[in-house]
Amino acid sequence: MALKTYTADNIEKEAFTCLLYAKPGDGKTTTIGKLPGKTVVLDIDKTSGVLKNSPNAKGILIVDIDVDDIVNSMNEALAWLASNTDKYDNIAIDNVSELQSCILSYYGQLGRNYGVPSQGDYQKFQFGLARIIRNLKTLQKRILLTAWQELVDVTSPTGEQYTSFMPRIQKSARDNVCGLCDVVGHLEITSTGERVIRLLSTKNVYAKNQHDDRKACRQEDLFSTGGNK
Repeated sequence: MALKTYTADNIEKEAFTCLLYAKPGDGKTTTIGKLPGKTVVLDIDKTSGVLKNSPNAKGILIVDIDVDDIVNSMNEALAWLASNTDKYDNIAIDNVSELQSCILSYYGQLGRNYGVPSQGDYQKFQFGLARIIRNLKTLQKRILLTAWQELVDVTSPTGEQYTSFMPRIQKSARDNVCGLCDVVGHLEITSTGERVIRLLSTKNVYAKNQHDDRKACRQEDLFSTGGNK
């Protein structure tokens, strides 16, 4: 196989991967409806109904993932995406927290522990989720993953202990997913009711932005580009 090479100035900045997380009902799925261009939504948590009245509703294709046969259904969806790259600009998985629950439940049902997933099932989920994201990234599209939030106890290298909002994903898988994403944003509602996405990490909120130099943005601007990184 020939080795692929290119200079850094030819890196496509438009295609990047973002993980957006918040508590249920704060607007993660609504954000999908504000993305520019045509979007394919892999609907796992079955909340796509809120997209009906979005400004770009006609440009949103919903793929209803079979959660009872989650592994095969996701593989089928990935194959369709790879064969139809000319039909969309964005890919959204809504949401990864529920995807985790469905996959672990699926493997648990196949096991011998009365439906309870084994330690090996958690490892299969971790590597399987990373494989899904890597496959999506090869399509060179804008990718949005949503997730619920959770409060996590953190101990800093200096021994300081505090709690921080993070995406609700199994820890080893979460570290992998966040590493594969260019942007991790925390969706927040201001005192005036405006939804804002935090892109700058603090002690109490995990976020990152390796795509540009923005520290926050509006929902509709998530896939816009600020200054150069």
